[in-house]
Amino acid sequence: MTARPSLFLLAALTAAPAAAADDLAELLKRVPGDMNTVAVINVREINKSPRAVKEKWRENAETGYLAGAIAVPPWVPVVVIGADLHPGPGGDRSVALIPVAASVNSEAIAKRENGVVETVDGLTLVLSPKCGYFGFPAGGIVAVSLTMPRQDFARWVRGARKPDKPAVSDYLQAAVTANAGAHILIATDLKDLFDPTAVRAALQASGAVSGETELNSLTAVLAGARGITFAARVGDRTAATVRIDFAVPMADFLPAFRRLWPKALERAGFEVDELKAAEPKADGKAVVLAADLSDTSLRRILSLLVSPGAAVPEDGSARVKTPKEAAGLAASIRYYKAVNGALDDLKTQGGAKGKDYVRSAAFFDSYAGRIERLPLTNVDPVLVQYGASVAGKLRAMAGSLRGVKVQLDAYENYKSTTWAGGGGVYLGGRGIGVGVGGNTALSTNVQEMDTKSAELVARLEPERAKIWGVLEGDRSAVRREMLEKYRIDFDQYKR
Repeated sequence: MTARPSLFLLAALTAAPAAAADDLAELLKRVPGDMNTVAVINVREINKSPRAVKEKWRENAETGYLAGAIAVPPWVPVVVIGADLHPGPGGDRSVALIPVAASVNSEAIAKRENGVVETVDGLTLVLSPKCGYFGFPAGGIVAVSLTMPRQDFARWVRGARKPDKPAVSDYLQAAVTANAGAHILIATDLKDLFDPTAVRAALQASGAVSGETELNSLTAVLAGARGITFAARVGDRTAATVRIDFAVPMADFLPAFRRLWPKALERAGFEVDELKAAEPKADGKAVVLAADLSDTSLRRILSLLVSPGAAVPEDGSARVKTPKEAAGLAASIRYYKAVNGALDDLKTQGGAKGKDYVRSAAFFDSYAGRIERLPLTNVDPVLVQYGASVAGKLRAMAGSLRGVKVQLDAYENYKSTTWAGGGGVYLGGRGIGVGVGGNTALSTNVQEMDTKSAELVARLEPERAKIWGVLEGDRSAVRREMLEKYRIDFDQYKR
């Protein structure tokens, strides 16, 4: 799942948001009704937090805001993101709604983005080569989407000009209201999202369900999930709560939930250690988990929303200050920290060691895309080359992971067992023998295919480890080169 709104492009353009846009309700009313997820970043309240003040997030927004978890214009009151998220990689749509000053217009955005102003039938959009489409659904509100097709985006902008009330589901509206004090909110409406057959198959594969009765009841409970809400308040460690709402009281299902929750996170390739270890508690028809998150875990969660091009802005209004006030040095430090921050997050999550190869590949591609979309203006050419090299290696690892998945599936499909007995010989594909009582297995290649699978994984792990080694070597080399050139250790530099 990846939502890709570019939140920081308007940095030099926004000053004092229009009064009408300085209102969560005005933004929420304009989130497309067919989107199942709403995220709210309460920028004004985050800016007031002791940590934000201490670490000067407002002044150092490109590399430090929310510990680098998400880039937002730090002078706006709130940012709202609507997304249509579904299980599996790719295909998700999203749009960000941002309050701006009344002076912000299409020409200013196009100039800043090297984009094109397009006006058709009275509707003006800006096409950005990096960030998709910009539109103005209302005065003082800018919308941006990299993932919505032009027709969908244009029709939505026209329809969002004068909404009477929010179009998103009642669940999402209630989640926003109930968590008004949260610094960060992500709510997803799960109703009708999960196919019962797929849920049943996943439960069977989990090995955590005993007996047909429990399997049937859990399938009904999980397939009938109503929604999930993540709410957090920022501190030295972020205090977070996850609430999963169901259609039935959950007290009796807590033992099964405790067994399934870590496996569900693993299956999704979304292993946040603090949430994985959190103790679930029943709250009526909901299960609630609470945990204090590290910065790395917060970044992992917000990677659902962060734009690959939004981690570092192009403007100079919040440029990192250096002793020489050098634009090139400031831009280079931001770029260096963004590239290495992506590598650190991937390594913290275990690199390519997870068993869900497709999901791991999607994360590698996501971080490669984030690096590729970083602004390059005034960045040292050596660092530009370094960033391109890192992104290329991450994409290579993503391709390797997908290749492993394809080959492992092939080995699984090649499994067969030949049986004799009952007056005939039968061939069972995928290791399933078909026959009658008294059958005897004459031959099978199941063990051979299992051995080949194990050998494949064992052979490719060192190759990916070698790529990580090269990345670490390149990182050390570029750090030394920057130190020699600028007399500043980019790793140790703090504003």
